[in-house]
Amino acid sequence: MNLEQKLLTINEVAGFLRVHRATISRMIGTGALPFIAIGSRKLVLESDLLTLIENRRSLAANSPEEG
Repeated sequence: MNLEQKLLTINEVAGFLRVHRATISRMIGTGALPFIAIGSRKLVLESDLLTLIENRRSLAANSPEEG
């Protein structure tokens, strides 16, 4: 892990993705989004968030179009 990676709060991740913070909490709970626990706080590495986005983008590109 690069020590200069940015750690994001659940609220920051939710704001970045423009979803409710409960959505991020669910993603963390199901294991879809890795996190680091610091005390009772759950923080997400920026690189993990970007990987999630890229993986979802790849899945969308490979799925057949509905029409």
